Order: sequence, then C-alpha cells, then structure tokens
Amino acid sequence: MKRIFLTTITVIAVLVLVSWGVVGHRTVATIATNHLTPAAQAGIRKLIGDTSLADISTWADEVRSADPAFASTGPWHYINLPAGYNYDQFITAVNNAKAPNVYTALQKCIGDLKSDTTSLRYRRMALKFVVHLVGDLHQPMHVSHAEDQGGNLVQVTFNGDPTNLHSLWDSRLIARHPLPVSTMVTEYDKATPQEIAKWQADDMMKWLYESYLVSEQIYAAAAKNPKFTDDYYNIAMPVVQKRLLQAGIRLAGVLNSIYK
Repeated sequence: MKRIFLTTITVIAVLVLVSWGVVGHRTVATIATNHLTPAAQAGIRKLIGDTSLADISTWADEVRSADPAFASTGPWHYINLPAGYNYDQFITAVNNAKAPNVYTALQKCIGDLKSDTTSLRYRRMALKFVVHLVGDLHQPMHVSHAEDQGGNLVQVTFNGDPTNLHSLWDSRLIARHPLPVSTMVTEYDKATPQEIAKWQADDMMKWLYESYLVSEQIYAAAAKNPKFTDDYYNIAMPVVQKRLLQAGIRLAGVLNSIYK
C-alpha cells in the first residue's frame, strides 16, 4: 500500500462531524447508484420514491444536530481501536467492542432494512443510515484512536492553514481542488469487473481493517511532519479516490444483496 494521507472533518453548525463531507458522501452514493440492479432500484424506490441515494447520503449527520432523539447515534459513525493490531487481533477487538460503533450500527441497519417486520418508517431510516455508514467506515480516520478523538485533537497545517487530522481527511483534501459530484463520479467510477467482484465479496471486517491500516499511516505521517503541503495532497488524493470508489461499489453490493 502506498504511503498515505491525512484526513479532514467539517464542522457544520454545532460541531457536526461529517465524514467525507457532503461532496464525498454524495459521490459514494452516486457511484453506488450506477451499480444497482433493477431489483435494488425498485426496492429503494418503494422506500424513498424519486429521491436519490445522493439526496439522503448526509441525513445521518444532519439529524444528529437537528433532532435530540438522534443525538445518541454519534458513536455509530466510527470505531476507536488501539494501534498495532494485525488482522486477527483487529477482528477480535471489533467483535469484543462494548460501545456502539460503525460496525455494529451498520449491521443493525442492514438487518432492519432486510426485515419484513420493520415498519416502513424505520426501513427508510435504516436505508439512510446504511448509505451514510458505508461511506463513513471507508474514511480512514473513522477507524482510528479514542485518545485523540479520531484525529480531531491532532493539530496540523495544510498549505499553512491550521486544521486537524480528521478534518483534513473528511473534506479539506477534497476541497483543495473542488469538483462537482458528477465530475468526481465520472473520473472515479472506473473499477474493473474483477475489482467490483472482489470488493463486493470482501467481508465487512476487511473494509474496516483497510481504513485502520490507512489511518495508522496517516498518524505516522503527521508525527513525522504535521505541516502538510500539496506534496501530501498529491500522495493522499489517489487513496481518497480509491476509498470513495470502494465505498460506492460496496454500498451497491450491500443494497443489491438486500433486494436480490
């Protein structure tokens, strides 16, 4: 794996953490839409009508500040783990985690979306969470360390501007040379049939571990030199693009499986 990158988090209104930012989440959702089966398209249409997956992709972030009933869902967007785990240790740690986290939340929401006994209202909410959380767990700093709040307490600069490690990865790298979602999708959505088949077949634990390994590299880069420039941007963006693409392809795989 290449040496890599840092992360940025956007603070919207009252410190709402938005993984990948609005543009990133909509890019993931639009890529996923490109790879849905007709059955999945029909099933999703029954839940949200003509509303697109991109339109609902940031709801899970927005509702946390807008509705006190959802304030407790904050931990659903990430998982914190110590450094240095191999894959087997990582699996054990995730499976033994006591606190709510992105892995348990995503599994719950997929189960709710599949269930015939879940009400229409809750299946709509489950779909919104699934679209968002698949994106979240592909953002490397959402699988990182508790002591620095997922990189939020790691102060860095990017081209001289102060920020933090999480925020850098969430949105600042993407915003360095902003593109419309449609352009990002056109440029990024170029996975081969072999890559699509492999990424969709990968276990969800592997998705998380990929982010974990990348976040370790991000921390190491920040410890070595927290003053990031466009040299770092040029190294990081291919990784950002791949994670967005993998998230979109895998989200489509989850939804296709639910509605097969």
